[in-house]
Amino acid sequence: MKENSLKKFLKIFDGDDDVKIRDIDCGIKLTVVCLDTMVDDKKVSDYVLQPLAYVKQAESLREIRTKLATGSVVVKIASIASAVENFTNGYTLIFDNGECIAVDTRTTVGRGVIEPPTSMVLRGPREGFVEDIKVNITLLRKRLKTANFKTVNLTVGKYTNTAVSVCYIDGIADKAIIERVTQQLQSVSTDGIMDSSYLARYLDTHKTALFRRIGITEKPDIAVAKMLEGRIAVICDGSPMVLTVPYLFVEDLQSPGDYYENSTMTVVSRTLRLVSVLASVLLPALYVCLQVYNYQIIPLKFLVTILNASEAIPFSPMAEMLLVLIIFDILREANLRMPSAVGISLSLVGAIVLGDAAVKAGLLGAPAVMIGALSGIGLFTLPDNTLVLSLLRLIITFLGGLMGLLGVTLALMATLLYMSSLQYAKTPYLAPFAPNIPQDRQDAVGQNPVPQMTKRPRSIPTDNKTRRG
Repeated sequence: MKENSLKKFLKIFDGDDDVKIRDIDCGIKLTVVCLDTMVDDKKVSDYVLQPLAYVKQAESLREIRTKLATGSVVVKIASIASAVENFTNGYTLIFDNGECIAVDTRTTVGRGVIEPPTSMVLRGPREGFVEDIKVNITLLRKRLKTANFKTVNLTVGKYTNTAVSVCYIDGIADKAIIERVTQQLQSVSTDGIMDSSYLARYLDTHKTALFRRIGITEKPDIAVAKMLEGRIAVICDGSPMVLTVPYLFVEDLQSPGDYYENSTMTVVSRTLRLVSVLASVLLPALYVCLQVYNYQIIPLKFLVTILNASEAIPFSPMAEMLLVLIIFDILREANLRMPSAVGISLSLVGAIVLGDAAVKAGLLGAPAVMIGALSGIGLFTLPDNTLVLSLLRLIITFLGGLMGLLGVTLALMATLLYMSSLQYAKTPYLAPFAPNIPQDRQDAVGQNPVPQMTKRPRSIPTDNKTRRG
């Protein structure tokens, strides 16, 4: 750095009242600069000011860096850009005749480690990721006490300079995937990154993908389990959501608590989730097409009940069901955006009052309201895909009303063909079912006991397919 580097640096932050400057004479004249809102005052005092204040004669900045600055991280700054990056991340800078060093005095303000609200479990660890990248990496290292745990640190965003870490286990994770993810993150050109969801959009470059191909988790134990299978974790500073790649559709059927329960009960739970999702997507369409085109399939008593309940309805069966589904989607969106104190009450009162009033007024039939409610509840067994499944439900219901069972069948075939075409880093989205990989079914819908899982998934590229070796 040149002699006038301090002037250039201060000119960049001209007009910013958060910048604090102090001149110190300890044999050589030094200028200490820090960003008040990003540093811990006690660290600045203990690591920088006190050591310098009690020194009578120092010969050079190198001596201060090696002997006097007591911070755990003290780095030599080689350029103005590097100085700005460290400064805005909470480092305190010490200038001397163009030379500069940075001392780590970052503040640790943030919420504590608690159980994540979206991934609660009856058994198992209750720690969740937080918004501090350093804490999140610590939570991973607590569980991976090995030198093979590696991190690649990046900075993304022109103005936010967001810290991003690519974490993996050396010797397990595929090097080609590590390189691909790292290059994609390094090539991100944007003003700022607010959350890991921003990064997911840059990692998943398939513009027409409805289903996400990037995994998201809030639990360190789940992230570590995926890394042990060969996946890569991407941590974004400021976000409690950690990305995992590659990602499979069957992971949506898996719950964090599955691995702490009996394997037999886990199989039952996953089967219920799969059945409930299929029923949620197909029930409204089957109700419409059976009522309009294929009513001979419906048992006679049930058919009479449906006809009696819907004979005075002014809408066609398809329009009636679409209206019910749209109303429930509106209630769900309102519930998500209302304050928590009134959100639950609003959703319950809205569903009960609107449903009851619509049935009594003769606008909607009771069977349609009941099926719409069951369908809406079932979608939440896969909470991360609720919006996509809701869209598919509307499309399949519309096609069922136009073409009957043929339309439902064609919609299902098109959906399965589309999902089977998706892949990320040579990992098929529908594995281990399309393509068929029998070995990987040990932890798909079914689950083998943990001692029997001696091989890592073949569908995920890894450098080591054998567990415990």
